[in-house]
Amino acid sequence: MRETEDEKRAQWEPVFGNEWVQNWTYPNRFVSDRETVEFDGVVYRVHDMGPGGDSEANSIWIVEEGPRAAFTGDLFFNGTHSYVADGFVLAWLANLENARSLLAEAGTLYPGHGPEASLDRLEVQKEYLLAYSAAVRELSGGELVLTESAKEELEARMETYLLGAPLRFMVGLSANAVVAELAGRGKVLPVDL
Repeated sequence: MRETEDEKRAQWEPVFGNEWVQNWTYPNRFVSDRETVEFDGVVYRVHDMGPGGDSEANSIWIVEEGPRAAFTGDLFFNGTHSYVADGFVLAWLANLENARSLLAEAGTLYPGHGPEASLDRLEVQKEYLLAYSAAVRELSGGELVLTESAKEELEARMETYLLGAPLRFMVGLSANAVVAELAGRGKVLPVDL
């Protein structure tokens, strides 16, 4: 977080203005994979998913007792366009598959963006990422960047896929990172899909 705070502030403060986090709070304790943590009497089991989603570090927090629920962070975006500019779309697709069995009994899922959802939203996210990647590959024409007109076409295509969804600006914003990743020149991790 310390390494990316200035970069993220420069990128997002102009977009979100005063709503952007003014003072970041850094973790004061690291939690290991499958460790339990308790807050206000609720016990969570933390599952480290690693890179994939919209960053290099993703985790799922599953409530251990009581109503079955999981907090999935940016594993899926429910009803919004996804940010994929960090270059981990292939690992994200692998994480969606890996999370399916982990979340099978979780009940209600709380994503990082959008309203609560059920397990079927993982498949919707997967379909979105596959459609996005296919469109980016086609519109790049073999180049490592999309032209502005290709980005506009990409936004139009993804708009028909997710009609009226918020965060549309992320579609074009993420395109070149995905082009680079698919061409093997971005942050690519070995994944088995």
